[in-house]
Amino acid sequence: MGARAEAAQRTIESIHAAAVDLFRSRPFADVTLQAVAEASGVTLQTILRRFGSKENLFMSAAKAHAESVVRSRAVDAGADVGSIVETLVASYEEMGDLGWRGVSQEDQFPLIKQLLDDARARHRQWVETCFADAIVRTRGQERERRVLLLFAATDFYIWKLYRRDLGLSRRLATARMIDLVNAVVYDFGGQR
Repeated sequence: MGARAEAAQRTIESIHAAAVDLFRSRPFADVTLQAVAEASGVTLQTILRRFGSKENLFMSAAKAHAESVVRSRAVDAGADVGSIVETLVASYEEMGDLGWRGVSQEDQFPLIKQLLDDARARHRQWVETCFADAIVRTRGQERERRVLLLFAATDFYIWKLYRRDLGLSRRLATARMIDLVNAVVYDFGGQR
């Protein structure tokens, strides 16, 4: 039974990976369950039996991918701004284009909007955790101001602007994002 469960889990992971790759490269409407089946090396029946619909597959793959993204962004308590931003940029290099494809479709598909709203909430929590020293002594409107400034300085829109729209190298994009975060942190009185 253990070997069977492990094989089933590997199949699900393969389907998830294929789905994420396809959703990264095509609009949601253009991704078919048949294409996912072919890309993952399983039958369409296997996908239908396990997930039932493209929407269910999308939600399952997105949840698994989101958990992976959260793990990839973990930093040690007390990490400096450079380490925090470098970790974040590494994550954006992996998922930023997928995120942008989602943003461009969220007004058409409520489930994509729901996923992105959840991602925004997770990013806010990440900001509050990683930059706790910069916001710990504040309350109310001032705390909210600091969180929102740090949220914007670290949002993947900034990564996309630097990497995709302006064509900066990863190194330069990271340096500019570090500059942004440092400018915000210094605005808070130099706490790092």
